[in-house]
This record gives sequence, structure tokens and C-alpha cells, in this order.
Amino acid sequence: MRYIMVVILLSLFGAANAETVFIPATQDNTLYQDPEGKLSNGKGDFLFSGRIEDGPSRKSVIAFKDLSAIPYGAVVQTVKLHLQVSEVSGPTTEIYLLRILENWGEGASNAPDQEYMGAPAAPGDATWVHTFYDQQSWDYVGGVFAWWPSDLESISTPKSYTFGSTYEMVNDVQTWKTYPGENFGWILIGSSDTDSLIQLHSRENLLSPPLLEVTYTATGSASSDYSGVWHDPDKDGEGYGVFQTPFGWLVYYYGYSSAGEFMWLTSDLVRLDELEQGIPFELPMLINVPGTFEEPTPASMLQPYGSLELLLNSCTEGVFKLDGPDGMKTSNVIRLVGIDNTICLNDASP
Repeated sequence: MRYIMVVILLSLFGAANAETVFIPATQDNTLYQDPEGKLSNGKGDFLFSGRIEDGPSRKSVIAFKDLSAIPYGAVVQTVKLHLQVSEVSGPTTEIYLLRILENWGEGASNAPDQEYMGAPAAPGDATWVHTFYDQQSWDYVGGVFAWWPSDLESISTPKSYTFGSTYEMVNDVQTWKTYPGENFGWILIGSSDTDSLIQLHSRENLLSPPLLEVTYTATGSASSDYSGVWHDPDKDGEGYGVFQTPFGWLVYYYGYSSAGEFMWLTSDLVRLDELEQGIPFELPMLINVPGTFEEPTPASMLQPYGSLELLLNSCTEGVFKLDGPDGMKTSNVIRLVGIDNTICLNDASP
């Protein structure tokens, strides 16, 4: 019986096709090392990272704040950042990609010529000192960012480079999609061990601007995913498996009948446009005679059993009411285990 359930679930999840989208940058800039924070390049064609011969450092900042191409509730599978390097002044260097932890801006500054030296910062520009020139500043000059890189690349010659996909980059984008207020993008920092400066195309450059490539899968029909194992602590030996598939909700029950016999039930697939916490919904339940691992009972032999009412009060607590020939079984459930890479929002619990 359980074997049938596993096969059904694997078939459903295997049918979920991954989608890939390409997302343009919404803002970028260069932080030019300057103790007064008066240099920037918000509208220039190029970005810069690194330094030359122990000279002042430069750091590129880039953000992709419009993630609307990724559906709400989707699970991000892979993330790649495509950047065009147009010049490398110096030997091969490592460029680190790190998540920025403070908001910053792109103003109207536009550096002349090859843009190496920057331009006078304009209102709202990110600079070495400021997040938004000249009203707001970084908590630490040079930018505030995560200490662990999301990725790194060895840059040696002018060409197209791809950062990712890494676990950290996937986690960054998944977090930004779920919590847009934390989406401040990435900073690109050259290795302090190498005197090398790289020039990259900015989003204003019409030839190969930065692109974010994201592959995702949709996990369900509701905005939050409640998939996982649910269990009533007062009822031993029974529980519920909840799965939000691309085709609807699927719930199974394992436990015992009033006669003490093992009982396994599965629901019909039910699609919800939107789940609201605190409002119950109902699924038809099906039953079958037990099979064995060697001789599982065909799914076509499932017969109607009754109904299951689900009331989810939060992402981790709810009340399940199973109604059938054995009468009403009410379970005050908690979610013990969730499904990897699923997100649950709008938690009403304190």
C-alpha cells in the first residue's frame, strides 16, 4: 500500500517541468575607493572590480529587484549570473560574488572615456561611503555584505563569464523572491592578493549586459507550501502526509481502524486557487485493501472511504477531521517534517 503511494508521488513530482527565465539587472554601479565618497558611475557603460598596482580599489554592485518572472511560491533550482568582461588590466584574479546586506542606489553619474576614474556622484548614487549620496551611508565604508561568498570566478581574459550555479546563489534568489525587502543584490570584489582591475559591461551597455538565469519549478497551487508530515502528538502510530503538487493537493493517512487493523487512505487530487489559514477545506478520501511490497494493490482498486477536512491555523499547526465508516477522528496536528526547498508564508502563529 505504501509502495503505491510512493509511486504516485514520484510520478506527480516527476511531471513538474522546470522553467528557465532570464532576468535583466534593475540597477548597478561602481564603488570607487575615495575617503569622501564623492565618486560613482551610476549610468556608465561599465562596472569595475579590483585595483591596479596597489592603487585605490573598485567594487561592482548589481541588483535584480524585479523577480516577477519567477512565479510566487516557485522553488528555485539553479541560478547563474552572466557577465561580460571587456578588459583585464593585470594578471588572472579571483572575483568574489557576495550578497549585499544594505540597500543602495543608482544615480545619474556618468564617467567619461573608459570610466576608470569615475564621475562626481549624483544624488542617490552608491559610493564608497554612501548607500545613497549624500544622505545615507554604509554602516562600514566600502559596502556591507555577507562574509561568505555566493560564488567566485577566476578572471583572466576579456570574454563572457558565468557565476554559478551554487547553493548560496540559489538561496540568495529564493530568499529575495520570498522576502523582496531583503533584495539588495550582489557585490563583486577582486582578490586582495592580486593587482588586477577588470572592466565589465553594465546594464546600460547594449552589448551583452548582465543577465540572471534562473531555473525553477512550481510546487503547488497555493502561495505557501504546507507539504510535509503532520502528526497529532496524542495519537501514536498514525499521521498524515501532505503534498502540494503542480496538479493539486494530495493527502494520505496512515493509522488504524476502530478494529485495530492497519488502515491506509489517500485523497483525490484537489486544486485550490488560494488557501486561507483558519478556513477549512475538504478532500474526498479513498481506501484499499492492504497489499505487500512484492505484490502492491493496483491503484485502480481504490474505493471511496469518506472525507478529510483540513483546517490550517499556521504553517505548523492545524486540525484534521477524518470522517468515514469508523466515525469522526479529530487530530490536533503539528508539522513534524517539511519538504526541502519549500516555502511557507503568512504564518498566523505568534
